[in-house]
Amino acid sequence: MADPVTLTGATGFVGRAILAELRFRGIPVHAVSRHPGPAQTGVIWHRADLLRKEDRARVAGLAPLLIHAAWEVPHGSFWTAPSNTAWQAASLDLIRRFCAAGGTRVLALGTCAEYDAQIAGLWNEDRLIAPSTPYGQAKAELHCDLAAVCGTGLVWARLFHLYGPGEDRRRLVPSLIDAIRQGQPAEVRASGLIRDFASTAHVAHCIVTLLLSGATGAFDIGSGAARSLGALAQIIARELNAPDLLRLSSPAQAAETAIMAPELHRLRAAIGPCDERPETALAAHVRADREATPSV
Repeated sequence: MADPVTLTGATGFVGRAILAELRFRGIPVHAVSRHPGPAQTGVIWHRADLLRKEDRARVAGLAPLLIHAAWEVPHGSFWTAPSNTAWQAASLDLIRRFCAAGGTRVLALGTCAEYDAQIAGLWNEDRLIAPSTPYGQAKAELHCDLAAVCGTGLVWARLFHLYGPGEDRRRLVPSLIDAIRQGQPAEVRASGLIRDFASTAHVAHCIVTLLLSGATGAFDIGSGAARSLGALAQIIARELNAPDLLRLSSPAQAAETAIMAPELHRLRAAIGPCDERPETALAAHVRADREATPSV
């Protein structure tokens, strides 16, 4: 039987997709959350607030493998939230305790916001680390600290843009779905910007595969199939049979980065083919979202 995995943030936006992937593979899970989810085969729930030292001490030694997905990311405000500093410190303490308890391997979630978004060049793991927000700064500093604590036992997964079940309805993909389903214009400003949007299911598959692969170090994770924001919106509108409701505009603000799309060469070398086409995956998500919310 596979070694059990402790998963923090197991009810979060990305965490619940990781939980589903672990269960699909038959891997026993110690799922950690402030608000435990429903009973599931192969899952033991642990109620914990990881900002509390006693709770971190209680869950640190549950399993030899750890996926640390917990962090507070309220829509919009997380970029500058003071809680980023608290989560940076709590994450470092948790993983120090995990290693002291005999834990052997950690996969922790980073972000593309660690990179310098303004310089020209390829988006890969060699790009300059120069975050422009407190959120990106906290993640970048945590990565440095964990590399010193865990050594080759650390995998650092830098996530790019995401969509999936349970997403805040104010974010790009669900907001476009909702507008179109309500018969309202769906506006996309700066529709020419190139972004890599991946489903949380795809990201979860990559994360669990990396954890089990023996790979080490930092990896960018995305779909590998970047599209313009306008092209992504068109996929959504076509699936909802309402292309006439799209309102695409091209001007972008001077500070906006024209292209944010990871190369994924390092990820492919570690886990094999790992691309996801939005024409298939995003369209399937729109159909599933429509079925889950028959009226908006």
